[in-house]
Amino acid sequence: MTSVLRIVDASFVRNGQALVAPFSLTLGAGERATLVQPGKESARIAARITAAIVKPTQGRVFVGDFDARLQPAQAKRLVGFVPSDGFCATPQAFEREVGFRADVWDADRAEMQRNADAIYAALQDSVPQSWARAVALALAPGVCTVVLENVDAEWTARVAELRPDIALLTTATA
Repeated sequence: MTSVLRIVDASFVRNGQALVAPFSLTLGAGERATLVQPGKESARIAARITAAIVKPTQGRVFVGDFDARLQPAQAKRLVGFVPSDGFCATPQAFEREVGFRADVWDADRAEMQRNADAIYAALQDSVPQSWARAVALALAPGVCTVVLENVDAEWTARVAELRPDIALLTTATA
């Protein structure tokens, strides 16, 4: 199995307080995992660590062949992140964000918008619209991994149905 996400002893400390205890995991294409944390803040930080958004205080995160600490831009292009709050509240914000991400990733705007619109259309009747837009943004560029922060299990199943080929990590609170 070739890993698309590998985390080695990642932890996070803020102001001397351990918010995320050391954890390790490896996911290959099509694999699913849930990372359970003791509280909501710990789950939020752990999700952001696995999505290469927050650097762990200690440990390493590898997305595909990229070390997120040394090659953050390359790592972030391979991970879609869906925050628990859904992120894109309006259709206008969604369209702007798709265009922005296409520009940042040097991707074709029209193709990325088509991908995002198709994913949104597949989800819009089964989950809240703001969350459907956030998932569409995460999946549109053709990522190999998606991280879902504190998401309902039923919603996670919908993402897995849409893209059975990607690694899917969710965070949850105990």
